[in-house]
Amino acid sequence: MLDEHSVYVSDLVRLNLFRSAIEKVLEPGDVVVDVGCGSGVLGLICLQAGAARVIGIDSTAMVEVARESFRRAGLLGRIELIRGPSFRVEPSIRADIVICDHVGCFGFDYGVIELLKDARERFLKPSGIIVPSRIRLMLGAAHSEEAWKKIDIWRREQVPSEYNWVATLGVNTKQLLGLSREALLGPPRELGVIDFGTANPEFFSWTAELVPERNGVMHGLAGWFECELAEGVWMTNSPLSDQAIAREQAFLPIGEATPVEAGERIKATVMARPSDNMIAWSVELPRTGRRFSHSTWQGDMLGAADLRLANPDRTPRLSRTGRTRAAVLSYCDGRRTAKEIEELVLSEHADLFPTRLEVSRFVGGALARDTE
Repeated sequence: MLDEHSVYVSDLVRLNLFRSAIEKVLEPGDVVVDVGCGSGVLGLICLQAGAARVIGIDSTAMVEVARESFRRAGLLGRIELIRGPSFRVEPSIRADIVICDHVGCFGFDYGVIELLKDARERFLKPSGIIVPSRIRLMLGAAHSEEAWKKIDIWRREQVPSEYNWVATLGVNTKQLLGLSREALLGPPRELGVIDFGTANPEFFSWTAELVPERNGVMHGLAGWFECELAEGVWMTNSPLSDQAIAREQAFLPIGEATPVEAGERIKATVMARPSDNMIAWSVELPRTGRRFSHSTWQGDMLGAADLRLANPDRTPRLSRTGRTRAAVLSYCDGRRTAKEIEELVLSEHADLFPTRLEVSRFVGGALARDTE
């Protein structure tokens, strides 16, 4: 987690773009809600720009990094930090600005649509501003030996033949790669635009025609974003940009490494259901009649138990874990201490897990997660 956030706070291109956007839209005295605030660096920029108050919300322990950093800056009196999913937070005040940098490698693939939809409806004043305002999705035909090796390794001679089938999971898995401009076989095309200020569908489907500029071998589709933070302030992770932020691109592989020729037309379709973190993609090559169709659903390693749990018509029964959690929570009466609850569970439900140590661990986790 620290490694991930160290990139965010050290990426000067990203920080300067957000600073420019904030300076454009923020008025002195504004209240800002930072959704998925992480280390709180965007909230810090808002306070430096004149915000009266920032409410930072994040479900991870990075909230504590933010808290200590703001304390050291002498700004704790102007920020409220809330640890938990933003969907469960009841805001104490409506904000003038909602800000969020959950823009994924492909723009929509890090939960930003759902986060901003909920924040727009519950956190934002009717006249409020959302940062970012929209994303433009870009797509290109790509050659990537790095990506292909991750898939092809399962088909190599040294791998026992019983495991060759795992390559079919690989070609149905979105990869995150730092692609060079040379990886693109031709110019990218705009796939679609998502506006965060309006209602968006649960399901998206976009199609683009890609035309290689040179002969080469196509391994898949490269996707990235161009994100408008505020009017005229654009942030991108494009491999073609000299001012790209430090964020990888999304790579959607196809079933076979496929030769393509300069000038031939390639039809690419991408479909997504962001709330389920599901992406599907297809590639058609009319010149050869080849067609590839993939989805992250096909790449998920789902067993019979997973499919059974997804059935809405099933009759749920408490698992061993569920029975243990129910027992733990039933003892939380506002009088017993955590130690007393642990002892009760150990004496009355010690058989719920193979060892007493594991029961104790579980009790500690349940109390940390589900009690105050």
